[in-house]
Amino acid sequence: MADLNEKKVNDELNEIVVDDGYLRIPVKNTYGEQIGVFCFNPTDIGILKRFEEVRNKFESVVEPLQETNINPDGTGTNTTDVQQIEEAEKRLYDLCDYLFGGEFSKAFFGKVNPFSPIDGKFYCENALNMVANFISKKFDTEVSKISTRVDKYTHGIRTGRHKDGTK
Repeated sequence: MADLNEKKVNDELNEIVVDDGYLRIPVKNTYGEQIGVFCFNPTDIGILKRFEEVRNKFESVVEPLQETNINPDGTGTNTTDVQQIEEAEKRLYDLCDYLFGGEFSKAFFGKVNPFSPIDGKFYCENALNMVANFISKKFDTEVSKISTRVDKYTHGIRTGRHKDGTK
């Protein structure tokens, strides 16, 4: 029995486990059916810088599609169209995966082509907007938690009184 406990201690000393904020988020369609799973850190402030980079490159990703005939299912009508769509998909997948530091493309585009038209937009636009809203809400929640913790420790300094009402 002692050997088992020693192994457990030794195993624990061979790795460092840090909470890096990554979440495993199920991706569902409007019917509640899971279409993928997305793992990423929604409060990584590096996303802001990467988002700006991706936004600047997005037009170049979709620009070749302006001259392409796309069927309602997101496929092309001829060989050239198909090739342009596939190249645009690859560029989009790379950008999205870079942006979120995870397999965004697999989680969101595994069952639906990113260039499928939905309500006057590409599906990829809808997906990116939903993730942006999720990030915004998660970030607000985390900032609120930080603010509460900071308030706890600075209350006496700001008010001249300690939490228990004494100086």
